Amino acid sequence: MTYTTYEKTQYSDYKEDEVRDLYSYTEPPKKLPSNLPKPDFMPSYLVRTSDMKLVEASKVQEGYCTLSYSWSQSGEVIKNEKTGKSHRIDNGKHEIIFPGTPIQENSEREEQTLGEVKYVKFEGLIQEICKDFNIKYIWYDQMCIDQEDEKKKHAEIHQMHKIYSNAYCTIALIPELMVEAQGQGSRVAWFIATMTYDRVFQEAQWMKRMWTLEETLLSSKILFVGRNAHCWWYRLKEEYFPVFRKKTGNDVATILNYAHARTTTNKHDHVFALANVFPEIMEQIKLSYKQNVQELILQFYGLLAKKDLSILFFGPYGSYENMFEPSINNSIKNNDTNKTEYNLPVPIKEFDLPSWTGVYGEHFHDTGYKTSFRNYTVIGRTLRITCRGLTNEQHCKQISGLESFGDIIPPFPEQNLNGDRSWVLVILVPTPSSTKEKLIGVARTTKRMLNSNDYKGIALALQTISHFVSIKNKKLQWISKTSKLETTWFDFQRLVETPQYTHQYVLLTGVRFINPDIELYTHYPIIKKDGDYYKAIGMCRIEHDDYLFNDLTLEEQAFEIH
Repeated sequence: MTYTTYEKTQYSDYKEDEVRDLYSYTEPPKKLPSNLPKPDFMPSYLVRTSDMKLVEASKVQEGYCTLSYSWSQSGEVIKNEKTGKSHRIDNGKHEIIFPGTPIQENSEREEQTLGEVKYVKFEGLIQEICKDFNIKYIWYDQMCIDQEDEKKKHAEIHQMHKIYSNAYCTIALIPELMVEAQGQGSRVAWFIATMTYDRVFQEAQWMKRMWTLEETLLSSKILFVGRNAHCWWYRLKEEYFPVFRKKTGNDVATILNYAHARTTTNKHDHVFALANVFPEIMEQIKLSYKQNVQELILQFYGLLAKKDLSILFFGPYGSYENMFEPSINNSIKNNDTNKTEYNLPVPIKEFDLPSWTGVYGEHFHDTGYKTSFRNYTVIGRTLRITCRGLTNEQHCKQISGLESFGDIIPPFPEQNLNGDRSWVLVILVPTPSSTKEKLIGVARTTKRMLNSNDYKGIALALQTISHFVSIKNKKLQWISKTSKLETTWFDFQRLVETPQYTHQYVLLTGVRFINPDIELYTHYPIIKKDGDYYKAIGMCRIEHDDYLFNDLTLEEQAFEIH
């Protein structure tokens, strides 16, 4: 979609009733206030929408709005194959469709024909939208940034975080947002519109661009304007679009979850757009499109890791699996699980980044988990963490023969008098540097008879646990689910790869991620020995970690993660 269409007859959901239908209007039902409050910060220039003239913002005595849009939907984008630079050509093919004449088909349904179609350039389209929503002054890059003056351009990019955060609201242009009238008269059923909203937003070009992510994160309010429908950000389902709620502020893991799935026309902009979300990092970045992009992005991620170690808070693909088609040509056969693992074409993979950036997985978002650990440094591609680590170097010898170990699993106890049929298989293990033995959970079941799949699951759990604690004695026992015995549980489902018995792994016990609202669970990074260095492979969630770790006296080590 190179050019954008805007219909003057718009659907919206401002009416709060029990049915929560959408309604059609010949003009937007709610306009912005006539005089927007003037913020403390003003951009260098603004566009006066009455005549679309550029004016000095210092002479404007009221507030302004900002525009967020996908560059490829504002005209034809032409790339110079020799220089690699792209430029936009606007042939005035954007459409404004005015209301037509109502046609009464029958007593229950009314339709409206399309009226006059006016073809305009992009600024004409923006002017019409601003007129409908009563926006007097607006800022957007095409007009407010001198694209030919490098010095002025860089100065404006450096203060983009101020421009969007101080705007009254941001108008997000979503040309794909369109509602089909399937109700009676001017109404359209809310559930139809909701499905349309969810699907359209997930597939919209605007949701795939890095600059629009930056603008989203910095904006205090967002009004989405589509072809024939508009809505405010708070009307979208939070579970589908948590990015619009910004619960966790500038949490690094959350922002990287969104950012790694976004694209840019120029690779340098992956850094310049994202760095604006972190102004203190933006101040340390040289704004030049001539510098080596690989060195630039490595510098940026290094600064990001120094700011917040939640850069390590990632795991296997989740929502990305619904966003990207897997590449069968780049599939990998995992010999341990006998499964084929497909490579997803996630945009961040275009860059050669170290494992601690989460490039091989997907960051968790809006979890509220944070760590206070600070004993680490970042130099180039190396994240050097100095802390205690839990590992078992003898795991290979201890897990041999576990594929056929049904005879070492004890029989189920007699059924409890209270009728409890839920059982927990635990193993009693010695802990490093401690004379005590601790219980670690292996499996939960309500069965009285285990099958081959159950045995395989137990074997895999023991194999994985053996990478971190000794299981050579194989002291397995069943206890009731309601037992008062303290037990620690490991959850390794948050790793980007299944631990293999041929490799050594370390659980970084010093890097503890906690959420004050969820005391039961904590998270720790897992790293894999890879030659002379280590590779970050995700997080391990532990239930009742204090029981296992409270009397450990492990020595600190330096782990260099590449």
